[in-house]
Amino acid sequence: INFLKKRWIIGLLKVIILSACGYFIFSKVAERSISIENISLPENFYSVLFIVVLLMPLNWFLEAYRWKLSISEFEEIDIKTSIKTILSGLALNWFLPFTSGDLIARVSSQKDKYQTTSAAVLNRALMMTFTLIFGIYGFSFLAEDVVLSTWFIAPLLVFLLIVAWFSKKLVDRFLIYFRKLSNRSIFQLISISLIRYLIFVLQFFLILHSFLSELSFELLLAGIGWIFFARSIFPLFFGGVGVREASGIFFFENHVNDLMLVFIPIFIIWIINTVLPS
Repeated sequence: INFLKKRWIIGLLKVIILSACGYFIFSKVAERSISIENISLPENFYSVLFIVVLLMPLNWFLEAYRWKLSISEFEEIDIKTSIKTILSGLALNWFLPFTSGDLIARVSSQKDKYQTTSAAVLNRALMMTFTLIFGIYGFSFLAEDVVLSTWFIAPLLVFLLIVAWFSKKLVDRFLIYFRKLSNRSIFQLISISLIRYLIFVLQFFLILHSFLSELSFELLLAGIGWIFFARSIFPLFFGGVGVREASGIFFFENHVNDLMLVFIPIFIIWIINTVLPS
């Protein structure tokens, strides 16, 4: 009964967030946007789109290889199985909060649940570290607003408290994995995680820059960092649609005249990196 209640609360929260993001997006676009029929694609759009689409399978292959490497200390799997596991988790994330579908897919596919959970937590922690660092950089462009500062810091503190609580709850069976992990493996996992994150950033930057070429390199990177951070702290619905677009419009609304030029590239990235592989 308690489990069902928690799922009901999370489901309601997801619907509320999706509805709030939808309202925010459409109200802002209605205020400051020309008709979508009057928006012309950038001259280099198709060449940029081609590069971004090519990077998508490379990115998910690296994630599959990272997962294969992270559990190789206690259980060997082939790259094909690893790819299936990763893409299954991506599909499950459409229905489960906080990308927990990814964790469920990984843990359910391996025999040793304790060490698999530890490996999944390590993988998530590495990507979240880059997300936080880059998110703080993005926030630095918005920090003049005291209210916004509070809005940003509050969920960050909640996240850190959850991590601290989870660390205290770890039992010895989970810690075995970290004791066995070699320094070489840790270095490889960090390196692959960084490369994956940079690929995500490059994809996003190429698409955004093609539509918003008048904005500076630094501002576009800050906006990307902000969007990635927002996507990571909210319970997502339908693969995260709505949260990315709303956070992007929130960040760039004072820097662009037509907010559809923010919405369209973010939506395209969601199609390429989430919908297609799912």
